[in-house]
Amino acid sequence: MAKTYKTANLSRATRHALSLLTSEIRLVRAKRRMSQSDLAARVGCSRDSIIAIESGKPTVAIGIVFEAASVLGIELFGPDTATTVRLHRNKQELTLLPSRARDRKPDFNDDF
Repeated sequence: MAKTYKTANLSRATRHALSLLTSEIRLVRAKRRMSQSDLAARVGCSRDSIIAIESGKPTVAIGIVFEAASVLGIELFGPDTATTVRLHRNKQELTLLPSRARDRKPDFNDDF
């Protein structure tokens, strides 16, 4: 039996963001009079994946969703210059942080 993922498991903010992005993709595709098959061919995925994106299914690979938005000219994180600046800042900050996060070992109380 196929495993299903319900959007009820997602936070309200995640459901809202998913709904916003998928409606943008569907709206822009319709305005450009592009068929789902044409978009799928440009993205490099199946028509079923495009249908799943436009239906708001959270199981579609994020790379496919981002590529569909990119093909349609939808800005995901603002202008390219702002995205580049944020990416550079994040990389700088990540170099200052430890490469791994480990659970702290519990303190043993062996006083009897």
